[in-house]
Amino acid sequence: MKDLLFVGLGGMTGSVLRYTLSKFLSPTLIPFPFGTLIINIIGCFVAGIIFKLTTNNISEELSNNLTSLLIIGFCGGFTTFSAFSIESIILLKQGKILLMASYIFLSSLLGITFCIIGMMFIK
Repeated sequence: MKDLLFVGLGGMTGSVLRYTLSKFLSPTLIPFPFGTLIINIIGCFVAGIIFKLTTNNISEELSNNLTSLLIIGFCGGFTTFSAFSIESIILLKQGKILLMASYIFLSSLLGITFCIIGMMFIK
């Protein structure tokens, strides 16, 4: 039951922050979903940091609580893979194949890269 509370609290916080940032970062001149891309990169970076911290020398209970709150809850609510998928399909339907391919490539490459950087950030 405690895990559900942590996941819910983290998810609500992440979702509210994602919504706020995506409104601020919404595209104006270029029809490229920069907001979602930036949010996913930040989320991967934070997830990498938290993952590394929770696998270091802390108690198993604290590790599980932090994982539930911050990785599953916050990062799950903050990152936007479903939005990424829909935006990719919209670009495809608009015939913007190069933009769609760039978006998919950058999201994947930068997401993995920043997750690794987040892990390296915590030695």
